[in-house]
Amino acid sequence: MSGTTHTRPPGSGTRQGEPTEGEGAELPSLAPWEAPVEAPIQELVEEARGATTDAERAALAAEINRQLDALAARGGSREVADLLHHLLESGQLAGLVDTEGRSCRASATEALMRLGFPFALEVRPEDLDHLRGQDADAPGSRWAPLAAGGTLGAGIVAQWVLLLERGLPGSGDLQPLVLLMGLSLMALLTGVLAPERSTSQRAGLLVLAILSVIQVFLGVFWGYDGAISGLAGLLACLLIWLPRR
Repeated sequence: MSGTTHTRPPGSGTRQGEPTEGEGAELPSLAPWEAPVEAPIQELVEEARGATTDAERAALAAEINRQLDALAARGGSREVADLLHHLLESGQLAGLVDTEGRSCRASATEALMRLGFPFALEVRPEDLDHLRGQDADAPGSRWAPLAAGGTLGAGIVAQWVLLLERGLPGSGDLQPLVLLMGLSLMALLTGVLAPERSTSQRAGLLVLAILSVIQVFLGVFWGYDGAISGLAGLLACLLIWLPRR
């Protein structure tokens, strides 16, 4: 993956709408069964770029972002990926920002990542940097990971304090709890470092939630310690997954 090109699966052929010699770039069309019910995104983009007021442009950008999210929710396909590539590479989304400060370029990049493999691998580094910059500036982007990490850390510390007060059990009884706590920290780290709403973040948070539920189950029903750290892990998942903008 380079800064200007992206890979495509073998045998995919020339991308529909890709410019050839002597021809201009044209917007690739979605298959009829995948066409959005709403007005085509391309028409909204052109209307937004020609808007005469900032308020009108921001409102149209919000609608563009909504449709981009809807496209991503439908699942991966070559046609949808080509449409997103066209919008990003043509520069048409530059300067389009909705009323909440979310740029259309960031939404298109995030939508491409949400399509999953192999389309997420085609994201250009410069678009990914722009997305990360948007997420870094979003409300709650700084405190949410810190709060989640602090919550899980406090839960683990509290669990060990309780263990010390009761008297440490044998090493054989402690091994499962130590393993679960270590894996929970690794899963939280994945959820914090991964791009927001990306597949890798979802995977990290899912693993953390499963490990936390196991700890709560063992602590409540099997007499093992771990309920406190498990509850802390579930709360950390919620802090990361709650909307940040």
